[in-house]
Amino acid sequence: MRNAWVTLSLLLAASSAAAQPPRYDDDPFGDADFKDAPLILDVSYPTRGRGQLSLLFTSSVIDKYTTHLGGTLQLDYHFTRTLGAALAVGFLHGQLTNIVTDDAGIIGNKMRGQNGCVNNPANCANINPNVPDYNQITGVIDALAVWSPLYGKINVVSEIDVNLQAFVLGGLGANGTRRVEATAKPNPRAANDYTLSGGEFFAGGFMSDPKFHFTIGVGLQVFFAHFIALRVETRGILFPDTFDFGAGDETYLSQYWFFQAGLGFILF
Repeated sequence: MRNAWVTLSLLLAASSAAAQPPRYDDDPFGDADFKDAPLILDVSYPTRGRGQLSLLFTSSVIDKYTTHLGGTLQLDYHFTRTLGAALAVGFLHGQLTNIVTDDAGIIGNKMRGQNGCVNNPANCANINPNVPDYNQITGVIDALAVWSPLYGKINVVSEIDVNLQAFVLGGLGANGTRRVEATAKPNPRAANDYTLSGGEFFAGGFMSDPKFHFTIGVGLQVFFAHFIALRVETRGILFPDTFDFGAGDETYLSQYWFFQAGLGFILF
């Protein structure tokens, strides 16, 4: 009987110990051998009190009627370990997608549809797409708040520690817009008998027909050294616009989304 009680006591003690959550001990042997901060807690490339200039390639995503390519220059400054501010300036060039330009696309249907321009010359006066979010973005200026709540490391083949910093940004800004116009050729006979104007490189300038917008985004930067980092992010600009959805002009939230990638240079 006594052996049974001893066995039961040992089992209960083992179960209680197994139920305890694991704890991190920075000195497991009690010999004060670790003088520096543990690797997992060490911030090798702190951004507090430092400025960063980033040169980013910009490409639109979730495209509907237009695609965009361009570049963004951004200057960041971190006041604390996690909070900072940024000023960004970008230039974009837009191009209509196949949804608009194909023979079976929006303009093609206006040319060869049942009531199209080819069969009804009176309808050739306006073959422009009448859809929301059709305007193209030309230039962007943003004032942003940057929150960097996570700093981590990835160990590569037990030799290289890759330092990562995740961030969230948001703010206010303004963007220029332009509109590509479609004009039917004289005596059209085919769906592609039209010309486009206003979509040339630099057409519309930098901030023509400006819109004030909100900017949101998430991203990650990977530090290679104390002075350079790889930066990738997804960013969206949103602004109220109006469109006739069938019951007169209604206000809706126009949205344009972009992927950005490039290098950030630590200035000081």
